[in-house]
Amino acid sequence: MHEVHCAGEDRATALAFALAMADRGDGEAVFLLRARERQRNASVISGDALALLGVDPRLLTIVETGGAVDMLRAGLDAARCPGVATIVIESEGRFADYDLTASRRLVLAAEASRTGIVILRCDAEPRSSGAHTRWSVASAPSVPMEADAPGPPSLDAHLLRLRGGAAGGRWRLIWDGQDGRFRDAARPEAVPGAVVSFPPLRKGAAGAGE
Repeated sequence: MHEVHCAGEDRATALAFALAMADRGDGEAVFLLRARERQRNASVISGDALALLGVDPRLLTIVETGGAVDMLRAGLDAARCPGVATIVIESEGRFADYDLTASRRLVLAAEASRTGIVILRCDAEPRSSGAHTRWSVASAPSVPMEADAPGPPSLDAHLLRLRGGAAGGRWRLIWDGQDGRFRDAARPEAVPGAVVSFPPLRKGAAGAGE
């Protein structure tokens, strides 16, 4: 399970980062959970944008719940189901019901089913949790291409916490449309493992930090 923190204006960027870095599985479902009471900065989902991120729009299920407690319950239920690749839980503000106990329940369910869970925390202070990694993500200016054409999307990712490993890494990531993933802007060629990704950390407690 992983946490991605962002400011309100960077919510769409953080959501793209979470979906692009998470395991999409092979024909497995992706759930996006939201609470209706928190919609100030809700992202508008585009099928074309999902496809660019490698997410088959037909496999995405968006669930809107009545509140944060229902959203956590839905996330826990989804994590216990087979055939689910990734669950993204979008939250905004304090998210008081997401405490240490709730996070550990999600971690246990994710490890048992080998489902990836990403908690998107918008406009929220980090707090203790059972998450394997904690990221801070912000939009970054793109580098113009020839003839001053707009460059590919880019963002800044800061690894705040890595359970069982060293945190503190910072990356300027740019979207490689041909390769279908983010790559480190400081490296001209994509290098496997150059950026800590979500999938290797889905091995559970025994594989944390690998």
